[in-house]
Amino acid sequence: MHLSPALSNRQPLQILNNPESRQVFMGIYDNILLTSSGAQQKRFLICSANRGEGASTAALGLALAAAEVRNQPVLLIDGNFSHPQVCKTFFLPELHGLGDFLVGSVDAKSVIRATSVPHVLVMGAGAAPLNHLSMLESPVFKNLLDSLSEAFPFIIIDGPPINGFAESVVYAAQVDRVLLVIKSGITRVQVVSTALAKLAAGGCNKIDLILNRRTFPIPPWIYQRL
Repeated sequence: MHLSPALSNRQPLQILNNPESRQVFMGIYDNILLTSSGAQQKRFLICSANRGEGASTAALGLALAAAEVRNQPVLLIDGNFSHPQVCKTFFLPELHGLGDFLVGSVDAKSVIRATSVPHVLVMGAGAAPLNHLSMLESPVFKNLLDSLSEAFPFIIIDGPPINGFAESVVYAAQVDRVLLVIKSGITRVQVVSTALAKLAAGGCNKIDLILNRRTFPIPPWIYQRL
């Protein structure tokens, strides 16, 4: 379990210029490396049980940390058709994206866009097809991820809340690891259990938890000395 201080909705430069935020996401990235058991892991899904738990901010922060450490291209994919945030976060217009690729109206190269942050590229959600769930389960999406994995050493999908939408369960079956963001003191155990059961039913058993907005009963610097 990765523990973090409060993760609020931040812009990229706010995270990069804030020592506490930067340290949090560097720590999450380091934990991923330490617990990978030597396996090559390239594709990650970050999601939550319910909306408003900080999953999009965690996806952004992890992308920034990975890009800084690796000094290589990192791709952040907006997989949340109902509430896309990735392009907005980087002040990019929401043009063609993943949904447009799925229907074949654009190719993958045309929906990948550079950002103001070195080595961080994004793919917006785009327009969701009516049958986007079946298309995400089809070889089209799998082949896309396989192709992107050859070009990008680190890929992050920002998925929608599991208990409200089915997309994240589909994504989870096609990535190397899932990071589930939980808001400390807010998200109920039953809500998390339901989300975990849905992931398990979808064939995913590679799940880590990020505890967001953890509060300390004593000052954090004392914990660091324990």
